[in-house]
Amino acid sequence: MTRTALSEKVPPIDRMAPAHLEPALFAMGCFKGLEARLGITRGVWRTSVGYSGGSFSTPTYDDAGDHIETVRVEYDPRTISYGQLLELFMCWYCGTPPDVSPRRAPCIFVRDAKERRLAQAAADRSVLCGRSYPKARIVSVKPFHPAEAWCQKHYLRSVPWLFEELMALYGEEEGLLRSTSATRLNAFLGLPAVPSPRSPRCSLPEDIDLYGLTPYAVQALQHLGV
Repeated sequence: MTRTALSEKVPPIDRMAPAHLEPALFAMGCFKGLEARLGITRGVWRTSVGYSGGSFSTPTYDDAGDHIETVRVEYDPRTISYGQLLELFMCWYCGTPPDVSPRRAPCIFVRDAKERRLAQAAADRSVLCGRSYPKARIVSVKPFHPAEAWCQKHYLRSVPWLFEELMALYGEEEGLLRSTSATRLNAFLGLPAVPSPRSPRCSLPEDIDLYGLTPYAVQALQHLGV
């Protein structure tokens, strides 16, 4: 969705997205949870879930073949660097129980030699956390296959009234799913209801007024601690 394609109804938060964003792909456990963690990160403007790392040509949630559940982010390198994203990923990796399912193996997809060097350095530092299995793999980027629409923005979809309100703003689902508004709200709703030192309840990075929501929606989200 380009800036010229944005309708006047689209919330200001989407018009604030920088024109140039860099992509990055990460995998660790269920992609729904990882999407939420990445989506609340300042400097990350868009997220999507899908499948990558394999050769199966038509992966689906029911049959991912040899692919891994993957999250694709689009981030502003002027706000958060690739190295900082890696440090966050490794911090979450060290604090997350291992998932033995091959489709949910921890993996960092790198685009070039620089990203590989940074990823390897972050992985080497993670040894200090005492985790030895499963080790996060570092592999060259392979085609990313977007998951089915019903997998995208899982936590936002679990609040039908809010999803429907956003649909009324965007007019069609594709634009909504690619929006920063959906990325942020999905992430906020996916955070733990009971915060802990390891998984704190976080606030939205931007002012809630930028999301174009009705007063009812704003009040409901503020009740949850926006």
